[in-house]
Amino acid sequence: MGSRRRDRWVPDEAVSLPREARGGPVVDVAPPAPVRAWIRTRAGLDRRIEARAIAASSDAVLIEWGSGQAATATWVWRAAVKRRVEVTVTP
Repeated sequence: MGSRRRDRWVPDEAVSLPREARGGPVVDVAPPAPVRAWIRTRAGLDRRIEARAIAASSDAVLIEWGSGQAATATWVWRAAVKRRVEVTVTP
């Protein structure tokens, strides 16, 4: 889930794929796409999170979650990411 560090919330740190595993070329995702992705934390826990895809290659996606100073990013396998559909409610 995350932890508190002093007076702010810090999201879980995730293990990122090494550069050699990411494939190429890397392209920016503009605007960032809302996604749900599986990450593995440094504590060895697998967790599905809501994030934003900010870059992608043929094999991997760079996702970002959290906000402000607590935002963090990591590379995950492309198969671990599913696009989230933003649903708007109209009155």
